[in-house]
Amino acid sequence: MPVIADGGLITGGDICKCIACGADGVMIGSPFARAQEAPGRGYHWGMATPSPVLPRGTRIRVGTTGTLQQILRGPAQLDDGTHNFLGALQTSMGTLGAKNIREMQQVEVIIAPSLLTEGKVYQKAQQLGMGK
Repeated sequence: MPVIADGGLITGGDICKCIACGADGVMIGSPFARAQEAPGRGYHWGMATPSPVLPRGTRIRVGTTGTLQQILRGPAQLDDGTHNFLGALQTSMGTLGAKNIREMQQVEVIIAPSLLTEGKVYQKAQQLGMGK
């Protein structure tokens, strides 16, 4: 049975983790809504946000961060993981030694509670990446 990961996928790292956990595909909403070519012009329907007057949720401002090309293939103008999704996937596959998606779906996954903060101290101290 195909598995599609959905919900809060924002960065290339999120996509890589989904594939490593066995997903066959991912649903990407907000990152694509941030593309210059997106029809919402910087807005996205927040499907999980209820609204008494709107049938599907609330329209939220997500802004515009770059072109669809930059978001999918780069070159990245941001270093927060929201650009160059395919580059992130290639790098992750190379690091894991996976030759294809099927092999990546079979890697061992370890859940470590410190993943949210690991390395962030150094980024903040050097004002790099997400530590700016």
